Amino acid sequence: MSFEVDFSWASQGVIETVAVPFPSLETPPGVVFADPPVPQLAFQQSGPVTVTMLGCGRWNRDSSYRFNAGCNPEPHRAAEVGEIGLLNLADAQQLEAWFRQRYPTSNPDVLKNGGKWNLALTRNGAAYFFHVGLR
Repeated sequence: MSFEVDFSWASQGVIETVAVPFPSLETPPGVVFADPPVPQLAFQQSGPVTVTMLGCGRWNRDSSYRFNAGCNPEPHRAAEVGEIGLLNLADAQQLEAWFRQRYPTSNPDVLKNGGKWNLALTRNGAAYFFHVGLR
């Protein structure tokens, strides 16, 4: 099941969920803030879901550590497994450009597989993915 979001909703969801594993990326210039350590998870284990106002995410471990995130369908309600926020193409392209510009020092990339896009960055040996779809 999917739900529609726009650029404003998705970009704020990114900001909120990036700040969970990597708060240093969202602190003002001149403010020094250390990122928390990556949680120790067993192979193929997932951590608890963190829900922000417009996004949600959790740590996962397989061959590496990654924080998987996405949009909430409504404020403070995490998407169910399989639910994904859908953007129109113009909003998705705007989100891609904004993401690359906002996080230039964290290897930003957008992995595209048909109508599924993953905004990706790396930091401290771990990865962050924010999942969106195209409508």
